[in-house]
Amino acid sequence: MSIQLRISVALVVCVLAMGAGAAQAERSTIAGNAGTITLDWQATQDRAGRPLIAGRVITYGGKSGYCSTRLLVETLDAQGQVVAQNMGFVPGYVGGYDDVYFELPIRTPGTGYRASIASWDKCGGGQ
Repeated sequence: MSIQLRISVALVVCVLAMGAGAAQAERSTIAGNAGTITLDWQATQDRAGRPLIAGRVITYGGKSGYCSTRLLVETLDAQGQVVAQNMGFVPGYVGGYDDVYFELPIRTPGTGYRASIASWDKCGGGQ
């Protein structure tokens, strides 16, 4: 993983650590030379009432895209401490000027949640 990617991922984690709640929408943005990636998400429920993180990965600019985009969802207790982690994927390819929807089941329900883009692989336009 490149240093720039590591810095970007750390920045997203720090921004998301400032506040996460089960009932509110969250947004974080990563800026870089390949464009800007925004992660919009909220904790919700599926039709059966099971907890779920649903959201979108939105890109603005960039000539290359992202493959194997991995999401990290952390379950928080009342004090904001992480009590569980779950890793999932954004389905498919995320290109420049793209908007990709995702859903990730929450395996351990909690008081709050924190979601971030854990990592991704760069891939050429549409590959």
